[in-house]
Amino acid sequence: MRERAFVSNERRVDSVNKVTFIHTADLHLDSPFKGLKHFPEELFQRVQNSTFASFERIVEHAVKRKVDFFIISGDLYDEEDRSIRAQARLKRQFQRLDEAGIAVYIIHGNHDYLGNYWSHLEMPDNVKVFGAEVEEVIHPTNGGREVHLYGFSYDKRHVLERKAAGYPPARKDGDIHIGLLHGSEAGETSAHEPYAPFSLTELKEKNYDYWALGHIHVRQLLSASPPIVYPGNIQGRHRKETGPKGCYAVTIENEEAELEFIETQEILWEKTSISLKEETKLSQVFELCKSEMERFRREGGTFLEIELTDIEKIGAEVLQKIQSGEILEAFQDGEEYQEDFVWVHSLRIKENTGVGYIEGQETFLNEMIQNIQGWDDQSWDEASSVLFLHPQAHRYIDSLQPEEKEEIKEAVLSMLQTSFSYKD
Repeated sequence: MRERAFVSNERRVDSVNKVTFIHTADLHLDSPFKGLKHFPEELFQRVQNSTFASFERIVEHAVKRKVDFFIISGDLYDEEDRSIRAQARLKRQFQRLDEAGIAVYIIHGNHDYLGNYWSHLEMPDNVKVFGAEVEEVIHPTNGGREVHLYGFSYDKRHVLERKAAGYPPARKDGDIHIGLLHGSEAGETSAHEPYAPFSLTELKEKNYDYWALGHIHVRQLLSASPPIVYPGNIQGRHRKETGPKGCYAVTIENEEAELEFIETQEILWEKTSISLKEETKLSQVFELCKSEMERFRREGGTFLEIELTDIEKIGAEVLQKIQSGEILEAFQDGEEYQEDFVWVHSLRIKENTGVGYIEGQETFLNEMIQNIQGWDDQSWDEASSVLFLHPQAHRYIDSLQPEEKEEIKEAVLSMLQTSFSYKD
């Protein structure tokens, strides 16, 4: 199927050979952030708005740069049942792009697949959503060139077929050819399900000028020629999604592609490590951590995880202050009211393989560690059933999210390591 898409009345004054566009993916608008509900209300409200704020910045860049079109490679929404709030805010941004004469090309992914019934708002005429089968859309530019875009949307959550095989090879017609695909490289291990698997070889064999990928939340350039690109998600949502987030501004001119990453996240997630080999007193540890907090202070907010290493010379009193959370509370005090907050959400001691253990206890400790590391969902359910099935308590608590389980596990392992260690 071939379709001729939205035509802009806006005049582009760039070279007739130049095509510019924004490539973004994995917006996950309206993410619930259930695992962060224990944060102060001021911070949690900013977290809830963070995906929207990041997307609005991406649209601002698109309008300012007067790009030819705008690509979203799947997972616009976080849930199958898109909230009206998320749809309304997304529609407003599409209207901004429409007013600027910028077409929007969308494929849906495993989180927001087409097959599920949901109440939807009508989007502006500049928005084209690809269907469940691979199709081709032609975008004419004011310079006279045509851009051929190929893609499909998920019609179910689990798409395990090698859909890339159904993308047609590019014709040698002097036009530009771009593939939109929400999936993962076959054989690669990651935290994401292996949906719509592909190989780099089969993508390259299509002879496209650019592959606009989505699904993996880490920014990756799988190939430079042609560019096969994951922009990553637009906003980190938990401690494992660290570093800058945003989109790519892409320029294709004279068969060459130039990529520029644009940082747009509202809140940055970061992790840092501090050695306590030389500083052993409480005041020294405190000032080291405070200095590290200031190093991460920036426009916008930062959620910071601090990992302490080389703790062999730390006294029992300092360890107790760390493990009890007393030092952490001091770091957090008042940060929620700062526009450029640095919220230390975790202060923990890294497992130290060089630490000795109390005689006779190492075997017991290793058995405990292996047991905890082997916990599955059933183990968690059994351990937490007393709390979550309590007739009163269950009303006030949500089920544990995967990130929360991982944090609890790491905290327990750290406490076990230090509790069973000896100091020279």
